[in-house]
Amino acid sequence: MSGMQHSPVANQAQANLVVADLEQLFDQQGIALPGPDSHLVLVMHGHHTLKYHRFDAPAASPQPDNRGPQLFFEGAEHTAIGDNTLLRFEAGQPGIPAHQAPLPLPNGLHLTYGQVIALGGDFYGLPEQPIADGANQAERIARFTQAFDSLARLPAAKDEAEQILAVMQEEIRAANQAIKDGRQPHEAYDALGDSLSARWNRITGGGSFVSDLFPLGRYLKLAASNWDHFGPWALLAYQAGHSAALRQALTAHASGAEQDLQLAYAMNAFADHFLTDLFSAGHLRVPRKALADSVTPSDVGSLISRFMHDEDSQYGLVVRNAEGEQWRAYGDKRYFDSVDVANRRQVARAVQRSADEVFEAFVSGHLPQPADYTALRLVPDLQAAEQDLVPGNFAPLYFQQGKTVLRRKDVNDLNDRNRTADWWGWSTYLLLKDYQPNTPAGFIPAPGGSPSISSWQRQQPDGLNWQRGNAVRYAYSITDRLDESYIGPWSAYAELAEQFHPTLQVPVDGQRRGRNLFRQFRGGSPELIASLDGLATTYTDRNP
Repeated sequence: MSGMQHSPVANQAQANLVVADLEQLFDQQGIALPGPDSHLVLVMHGHHTLKYHRFDAPAASPQPDNRGPQLFFEGAEHTAIGDNTLLRFEAGQPGIPAHQAPLPLPNGLHLTYGQVIALGGDFYGLPEQPIADGANQAERIARFTQAFDSLARLPAAKDEAEQILAVMQEEIRAANQAIKDGRQPHEAYDALGDSLSARWNRITGGGSFVSDLFPLGRYLKLAASNWDHFGPWALLAYQAGHSAALRQALTAHASGAEQDLQLAYAMNAFADHFLTDLFSAGHLRVPRKALADSVTPSDVGSLISRFMHDEDSQYGLVVRNAEGEQWRAYGDKRYFDSVDVANRRQVARAVQRSADEVFEAFVSGHLPQPADYTALRLVPDLQAAEQDLVPGNFAPLYFQQGKTVLRRKDVNDLNDRNRTADWWGWSTYLLLKDYQPNTPAGFIPAPGGSPSISSWQRQQPDGLNWQRGNAVRYAYSITDRLDESYIGPWSAYAELAEQFHPTLQVPVDGQRRGRNLFRQFRGGSPELIASLDGLATTYTDRNP
């Protein structure tokens, strides 16, 4: 805090400030407070994410206020989803990749579709007015419009959003580097931890988690009441935002002005943040709002919801949709991972449908009903996910039954389907803070070996990558219907000089399960080149 100036009130508050680790609450000696006007800040450090609490004292027991447990999300993933969308501006003309068509906003910002998706909800909105909490569709649309305007119309958002995106670019570079290194991108997110989140909090008006405590940034305030990003609340938030965007498309239809259509696309991108969250496993069946409403104190309910979010994100969930499709969806930090290919395809299709519907309203001048929004046919069936109706999933940590939230009886056993209503927040937190859960039934560990080259098929270079001076390597994963392991170790790079297009020996799985074969040219990204059955032992790489 060196160099910062504080008012007398702030200075007094700082003097009565006590910063302690959350664990000290449970020590026999407790936490000493200097007086009745003391402010106690508890910081939790752990392998999941940094949680931040603020408590006012004195109190018979800790009573967090509404600036409690914070949840963090990955902006780079949202950006990638949106920037691969095609935007149309003229009937009969092909779409333009969204990253090539920045959208002008009334306050002077020019953002791509993907950047708006990334900023919507997580960075911009009204923390005290979650969209889904609106009493009806009209009120939810009004709340969405205010949330969107906080990004699109406030003059201060122009400089602020550019700072947020500059930090986000570091996240993107880290994920890209992991891909080039042949590692899973979630490893890059794990290495970054919450360092970027601390900076985003400062940019949005707050301080670091421990030192600069006044005031709390909008980024963390939004995270404290973020059920707009979970399950049925995300569905309501998307329907409200998409409705607002479609109405703006009608304005564009009447005016014929491209700028009006661009604004409709920007509004829809903000809404698509909530749509894309509906493809993240950690956002599908967590009873986020019920935990905040039913656990005392409510902030502890928010805190312990994160553990279920992380479980479901890490191991993924088998999901199905209204079009009869079934696949395994992974969650936050796993979007770019090799195991999430099917889910990436689904979310890309949904966002494209969402954007196309805006253009169709612009051309036709007609609005579809919220229940008929075409993107929603691709969204995982929320009721099936919440009620644990899809075979192949591990036991949920929490299960909502009416107004009661049941907990998995053995929190460490992901396969324990026994549930209990006899639990409370603080004791559950103590069980979870250092827990070491087992792996779900059906989990496939990554293979321990890699393919080897047995022969070469050509002596002359061909294609873009099969050139002298380049190098190639291979790895594989194991598959069993909708389940897939992570990629095993990569073979050493084979230098390409006078031999090209190798024949590979691919280890056979002991259970005769299938395998996905991956290739990486030096400096490039890993790519899936073949899916082998459980018996094949060789593969000749004749791909370009």
